[in-house]
Amino acid sequence: MKNDIARIQSKIGVTPDGIVGPATVSALMRTLGLSSTPTPPAWPTQAEVRSGKSLFGAPGCESELVNLLPPYTLYYEGRPVRTIRVHRHIASHVQAALREVLAHYGTEEIHRLGLDQYGGSYNYRPSTGSSALSMHAWGIALDFAPATNGYHTRAPRASLSHPDCTPWWQIWESHGATSLGRSCGYDWMHVQFAKLR
Repeated sequence: MKNDIARIQSKIGVTPDGIVGPATVSALMRTLGLSSTPTPPAWPTQAEVRSGKSLFGAPGCESELVNLLPPYTLYYEGRPVRTIRVHRHIASHVQAALREVLAHYGTEEIHRLGLDQYGGSYNYRPSTGSSALSMHAWGIALDFAPATNGYHTRAPRASLSHPDCTPWWQIWESHGATSLGRSCGYDWMHVQFAKLR
């Protein structure tokens, strides 16, 4: 069965890993002409991810991580970042979202809004204030503009809560990602490819 899925994936232009995930479903929809409007991928919930039984597998599995070259320069603690490390199943979505951000805002506006300030992605650690593993432990969460969007910083003090950042969030959400700031009102730096529930 897994080999059959991999053969189909090869034909529709998806990495032939034998796992039916959001990229495979989206490619099938396009191939069959079933939808002209792309729908956001249906990522697993945090609980499903933490169970280890989702398409993201076990936490800390470095063989599942890939390095992406961002389409515009990101800075981590003031230094340019060459690559960012994420789970292979979200890689195309992260790359596409960042390209869309660049196309929408341009480099000057990206810098003005702090959208080039990168706070990290893969990090095997628990969630802030919890013993449960963070979505970062699977490489499916990214942080941006951490200096002005601390964990407890709420709107309107959180810079990513401002109206000029609405397109930023809409771009991520079009790839099925979740903003903790928009969903919960805190941790505005954080975007993850897992639903809260």
